[in-house]
Amino acid sequence: MPNENSNNIEQDVELSKELGLKEALGIAVGALIGGGVFSVLGLVIYESGPAAFLAFLLAGVVSTFTAYSYVHLALKHPRAGGAFIYVQEAFKKKWLSGSLGILLWFGYSFSVGLYAMTFGRYLGAVWPLFGGYGHSFSSNLYAMTFGRALSEVSFFGEQLLPFFGITISAFIFQILSILIFIGLNMIGVKESSRAQNILVLIKVAILVLYIIVGFFAIESSNFVPFLPKGAFPLIASSVLIFVSMEGFEILSNSVEEMKNPERDLKLGMYISIIIVLILYIAVAVITVGVLGKDDNLKDIGEVILTYSASKFLGVAGAGIMAFAAIISAASAINATLLGSSRLSYMLSHERIIPKAIAKISPKTRVPMRAIALSGIMSIIIVFLFQLDVVAMVASIIFMAIFAAVNISAIKLLEKKKKIPSIIGVVLIIIYWGIWISNLIMTG
Repeated sequence: MPNENSNNIEQDVELSKELGLKEALGIAVGALIGGGVFSVLGLVIYESGPAAFLAFLLAGVVSTFTAYSYVHLALKHPRAGGAFIYVQEAFKKKWLSGSLGILLWFGYSFSVGLYAMTFGRYLGAVWPLFGGYGHSFSSNLYAMTFGRALSEVSFFGEQLLPFFGITISAFIFQILSILIFIGLNMIGVKESSRAQNILVLIKVAILVLYIIVGFFAIESSNFVPFLPKGAFPLIASSVLIFVSMEGFEILSNSVEEMKNPERDLKLGMYISIIIVLILYIAVAVITVGVLGKDDNLKDIGEVILTYSASKFLGVAGAGIMAFAAIISAASAINATLLGSSRLSYMLSHERIIPKAIAKISPKTRVPMRAIALSGIMSIIIVFLFQLDVVAMVASIIFMAIFAAVNISAIKLLEKKKKIPSIIGVVLIIIYWGIWISNLIMTG
């Protein structure tokens, strides 16, 4: 009998309510400024040309309509689980909501994997653990910005791992980054949120510095021709950006842990959109204005901002942007792992996945087993897939999730409140059509 009562007490422990507006902004901005601007900017500029900033704007517009749906649905159904809960409430079919919840969980895991890859590649580039280019931080940065791409063999004196296409150092840092944030999230939501706010402030400050200083290095001739490949590649390339818009889902997943969700969820969602869109668009404009038709653009990949900064700030600029990329990826891992663990907690609570995973620690009041499981899934993804595949899969999953959330909002919201959600669904369908058409045309 005592054991039974003890188990009931453990299951009745509730999630901690310690998140305010600052924490909400930290979670959302931390997830939104993660992989997009560092991991996929080079590919978006290569496909879109000088109009790359429009790709971010288009993705932002579609995401804003979806954010509207998230806000209203999260306040109507304030439970951890996000899209899983909204689809369940809208359609009352457990198999449908369960399938979508598991898909979303995979989307989170792919996102954490993407950010871990970015973290590992940047940190492994500037800090090789097993020898390196001149055995110094500055010479490694010089090689990274003015030498060969990260993917080349023997870069920094380290052989690439055959299957993964990266150095041993980068691979170790990828795995280590996930393990560190598993531990931080297990300590408690308040502690992980404090760390999140610090990381977000640092990376936003560095991106603002890049924009201000880079403005004076822009050459107007680099913006001609404006759409070298046409509009279809522009829209198709912006699909990659949707992995960065997962911050909406993550923030809605944290609604149960907010002290004042009615105010903080809404403000956190919309303020973060404004901040992130301004930064993304400005960074894209500066990068195009500085680099133009650089012959190395296709091969620069995820280190494009260090390469661009080196053009007007030299090796010091490359070092600053590498640091920003590492900080950015770290905060995105932290925020995404938080959202992923809360989703898996709710899936377990609803018996979509084993019930034991839902257990909340009485001491820290966080779902420790769910955090561990979410992190392990991301580590498996890092082992199995390349960065470009991870980015594309994560973006496609989140586009599908956004469509499902908008459809749920159409079903659950009253009258005129449905209109933004309807627009969101229509825009996503158009996006899918253009993206698929572009894939067919380019073979």
